[in-house]
Amino acid sequence: MTRSISPAMPARRASCRSLLALVLMTTGTATWAQSATATATATAAATPIRIVVPYPAGGGADIVTRRIAERAKDILGQPIVVENKTGAATAIGALAVQKAPPDGHTLLLATSTTLAVNPNLQRSLTYAPDKLVPVAALQAVPFMLSVNPQTPISSLRELPAYAQAHPGMVNYGTLGVGSSNHMLGGLLEKRAPGLVPIHYQSSGQAMLALARGDIHLYFDGISTSVARVNAGELRGLAVTSRKRVPAVPGIPTVEEAGFPELGLSIWYGLVAPAGTPDAVIRRLNGAFNQVLAQPEVIAFMAADGTEPMAMTPEAFGTLIREDRANWKRTIDALQIRLE
Repeated sequence: MTRSISPAMPARRASCRSLLALVLMTTGTATWAQSATATATATAAATPIRIVVPYPAGGGADIVTRRIAERAKDILGQPIVVENKTGAATAIGALAVQKAPPDGHTLLLATSTTLAVNPNLQRSLTYAPDKLVPVAALQAVPFMLSVNPQTPISSLRELPAYAQAHPGMVNYGTLGVGSSNHMLGGLLEKRAPGLVPIHYQSSGQAMLALARGDIHLYFDGISTSVARVNAGELRGLAVTSRKRVPAVPGIPTVEEAGFPELGLSIWYGLVAPAGTPDAVIRRLNGAFNQVLAQPEVIAFMAADGTEPMAMTPEAFGTLIREDRANWKRTIDALQIRLE
């Protein structure tokens, strides 16, 4: 018996063939999309993260950045390159990062100078602080006021009387008008009138001048002072932290010495161009916080008189705003402004 063929059967077969083609095409598209996503992810992971340090190689900021970067790259599974881009009180490095693509591959080692001092001190900035967003705080760095051991000043409390007895003959080193140590010296002058500022181009030059006896006093980041003080090359008078520093436990805080207005410190942290995705920022924040929790990192910071500052991006943003307000009060009190 011959079975008749329905006129609709060819149409159904054609429909089945079209459906099969659509399934194959969709599957192929999904496979391609997954492959493209995997390739993009692999490419992003292979792309180095560049950390711009707006300070010279070999300085305190540079050294700690390289130490932390070396450990963070293993956690991120991604190369990290540190690039020194100095000049204009950190402005050159800050502007370079501000202009970089907001993809998490370019970060700035920012300090109080970049995001707290300069916005209050300079009438016009070449970079915009609000175009740099917090990623991870790294390190709290108090200052230490040191003197040459031959200077007949054994404590900060003695300084006002000694300066009054030797008007115009006691000087202190700075890194130029408006630098942090210049402003600390300016606050000190209000209690010890007659102190004379001597400006240097680098902290290394100022520390050498202090060791030679060319200057009497110098406020420097504690990490570059601890070893010299412990070796007897310098005498520490006070630290600007809220509590004594374990690396130099015999040196009082400025508050203990009766100079609470000198209680200013600096910090180091990482910021990224505005527009960097939140997920990228949190991934980086988590990695750097893991580094800061490592016992070896805590130990090397403690040996330098500093301490890690692991916190969320939001907490880091709050710290920046509060620090900017603190430095504004100091700058307003000293009536310093730069063009």
